[in-house]
Amino acid sequence: MQASQLFAAFGQANDQYAAVDSAGPYAVATNSVAADCRSLVGVLAKVVLLDSNVQCNESFPYGFKNPVSNSVYYPENIQQLDKLPVINFVGGILSNPGEHEHLVRQWASYGFVVVSSSDFINITPTMHVLGVLEVSKLNKDPQSPLYGKVDLNKVVVAGHSAGGQATVQVSSLPQSLLSLIDPDLKQVASLPIEPGALGIGLFVNVPTLMLTGAADFVVPAFTWPLLQSSTLKNAPGWFATAHNATHFSPVRVNKENEFAGISTAWILYTAKGDATAKQYFVGPDYRLSKDSQFIQSRLLPDHVQRNALADALR
Repeated sequence: MQASQLFAAFGQANDQYAAVDSAGPYAVATNSVAADCRSLVGVLAKVVLLDSNVQCNESFPYGFKNPVSNSVYYPENIQQLDKLPVINFVGGILSNPGEHEHLVRQWASYGFVVVSSSDFINITPTMHVLGVLEVSKLNKDPQSPLYGKVDLNKVVVAGHSAGGQATVQVSSLPQSLLSLIDPDLKQVASLPIEPGALGIGLFVNVPTLMLTGAADFVVPAFTWPLLQSSTLKNAPGWFATAHNATHFSPVRVNKENEFAGISTAWILYTAKGDATAKQYFVGPDYRLSKDSQFIQSRLLPDHVQRNALADALR
């Protein structure tokens, strides 16, 4: 048994799903144009993120294009595939979509259409709405490579920081309201990563995995993320804190991003019903509760946990 298989057997999601960038079975195509961050804001981003390799697109103030942007990622051979589920992602306040290039490509490589939207602020559901409208438009456009290939009945809403806060907000909306955006639209799961404070778990109505970092001093795991998760009662909910994750882990290359593997398992489980990924979340010995990247000690408030509805799943 190889080392990666051994780690996976004991629940190591990153070793199973994110050992290298774009580890899934599909090569990825995109309309995104991301390059080295060269503007003043981009240089500052490199300093703050402590990553000289971080990428940016040309959205203002990282460049001179419109501050509102949509980038779409999908398998190169999408025309040979059945309809694909959607990941609707929004990054953090002051962020640029190019900074999350590694993570969103990772998800697309496992057979998803990923839309990454931003207006540089990202604190409300507006960008998630814009993202799903963009995908809906491309799905209906005969000139688009996504024409007829998007399954809007399977949308996972995801976000980091301010975008994670917006994810909680969107996940609290009734289905009737989502249908006004597109009649085919159905949210099947939620993925808030290190979310901001302006979200209330009590109203979330879709299965939710909330991810936090023990080394995150911007959004401390034991503060509002834990409160948001602990009040989530109307849908299955999971909460996990990575030992070494900082607030900027989601912009790292995937093997250094503690959330890359488990987030991939989550979308495969909730949007594709993948039996292997399901083992990370369902059953008495679910793999997330064994994954050494995440705090397991019940002596700490931010240990891996799930609510009663998640416990009851089989």
